[in-house]
Amino acid sequence: MSNGIQITGAMRPGYDTILTETALAFVAQLHRMYEPTRRSLLGARHQRQAWWNAGNTIDFAGEMSSVRDDPYWQVRPAPHDLTDRRVEITGPCDRKMVINALNSGAQCFMACLEDASAPTWDVMVSGQVNLRDAAAGTISLDDKGKSYALNPKTATLIARPRGWHLDEAHMIVDGERVAGAIFDFGLYFFHNAKALLARGSGPYFYLPKLEHYL
Repeated sequence: MSNGIQITGAMRPGYDTILTETALAFVAQLHRMYEPTRRSLLGARHQRQAWWNAGNTIDFAGEMSSVRDDPYWQVRPAPHDLTDRRVEITGPCDRKMVINALNSGAQCFMACLEDASAPTWDVMVSGQVNLRDAAAGTISLDDKGKSYALNPKTATLIARPRGWHLDEAHMIVDGERVAGAIFDFGLYFFHNAKALLARGSGPYFYLPKLEHYL
């Protein structure tokens, strides 16, 4: 591809609807904007780990004391379809799993592109195909004589991209691998944000491996 973008993974049927020129350009833009910061933060993680390994005490970050000490500090209220998360299930993004999870009766389904999924090219891209169809409300499957489709009422869909420390080896921008998190987030947001908002929901994300702001 042009504009410094290379895709080295196999192009299976349907992948071209996800890996469009405009979608990949969006992911490339995110990479160019945030890759220096990502690398800096990953380096800071190693420095912090060395600090702990040297026997230093774990404590709350001093630079965040203004937030901790302010009794009025709070985040914005959660969207209406995330206020009840008493039952939230998770699983990989294969087609049958996505349909059954959304139909399960749980309040939320966290579609996991990280720990619940092998980070292979086909798993990641086919997962995006399935999540695109789920976000549009059109996902269906005929398997071994049985048909699967979404119920009128489904769980709220949450996407879990890969952690900051993982790369997507099959997308290269300007000679660098794109972060798996940027690849997963960028494609999901690009293809699904408008559809989810139109259905009264939104593009919700569970960001893994953020026990610390580094």
